[in-house]
Amino acid sequence: MELIHKTAVIEPGAVIGKNCKIGAFSYVGANVVMGADNEVGMHVVIEGNTTIGRANKFFTGAVIGSLPQDLKYAGEKSYLVLGDNNQFREYVDVNVAVGEGASTIIGSNNLFMAYVHVAHNCIISNRVILANCATLAGHVVLDDNVILGGLAGVHQFVKVGAYSMIGGLSKITMDVMPYCTADGRDEIKICGLNTVGLSRAGFDHQAVAELKKAYKIFFRSNLTKTEAIDKIAASIDTAKYKLVHNFIEFAKNSERGILR
Repeated sequence: MELIHKTAVIEPGAVIGKNCKIGAFSYVGANVVMGADNEVGMHVVIEGNTTIGRANKFFTGAVIGSLPQDLKYAGEKSYLVLGDNNQFREYVDVNVAVGEGASTIIGSNNLFMAYVHVAHNCIISNRVILANCATLAGHVVLDDNVILGGLAGVHQFVKVGAYSMIGGLSKITMDVMPYCTADGRDEIKICGLNTVGLSRAGFDHQAVAELKKAYKIFFRSNLTKTEAIDKIAASIDTAKYKLVHNFIEFAKNSERGILR
């Protein structure tokens, strides 16, 4: 069986790894480097300075490595880097970066459902799920195991912490602390810890209990961010409990401001 359909267009210069399947009427640009075992469906466009790992799946109509939707982009050489075992469902759009030498980066084992948009300079870690029509503006960072509901939108430069879960139709304009749930269309709010996600991930019961203490101090004590961080550090052994350490380090490093 032919792995590359006769109607597919592979530009000279493109590098296609072993056992890659490329479907009817799909296009692969000259500056694409594709690892082994990738599956490209019908009517898919992969272009730009795009490097792809192995065993990714691109479904009908996906557009990968397209130019950024940013008026500052002036044709500079920028990149898109994809890891392994990602799924890009129907009509997903992922842009290269803005800025000479800059990259949009996507890790491994992520699921991008239909019509998801990933803008320029985003950094997405591993095992992330973006439900249908979720949209990331430029420079968004999603840490490991984030789940973003359908039609949710994330503002430029926002960072979403690991294992957080955001409801559909939400508008996220500030950083979301790791391990939390958030929801709200007109006014998004933190709803609590993502205890179900933490349990499924197999985290130690005592570690989660200490994280709950940190959460209550941070969100329910009417302290400033700095005061809350200091109180958590004074009352919980952050060296012993990595979840709590990650929680307060995220808060310390937030530049945009934290959703409370």
